[in-house]
Amino acid sequence: MPYAPPRICKCGALVPGGRACPRCSKAAEAARPDRHQRGYDSDWYRLRRRHLETHPGCVVCGSTEGVDVDHKASIRERPDLRLNPSNLQTLCRLHHNRKTHGKRQG
Repeated sequence: MPYAPPRICKCGALVPGGRACPRCSKAAEAARPDRHQRGYDSDWYRLRRRHLETHPGCVVCGSTEGVDVDHKASIRERPDLRLNPSNLQTLCRLHHNRKTHGKRQG
């Protein structure tokens, strides 16, 4: 498999192809709001636990290992649906990451 060529990041650093810039990644993580500020509080964790009791398997593959509760419409897009059970789905980590990172890239 061919490797992606190195690239120049917007900060000016030379970054290996296919990798994130370590300098910019650290800055972005430091600027990111904490989980409570993003809407993941005790009410969310209670709802998450109830959702997993009734919907334990990934809606894509059925796996019950390493599952996450996903907001179909993100909290950022629809904060009014943050605690709405109809906006939740169970996804295994693989499918949750594909959904989440696919949206960021596309």
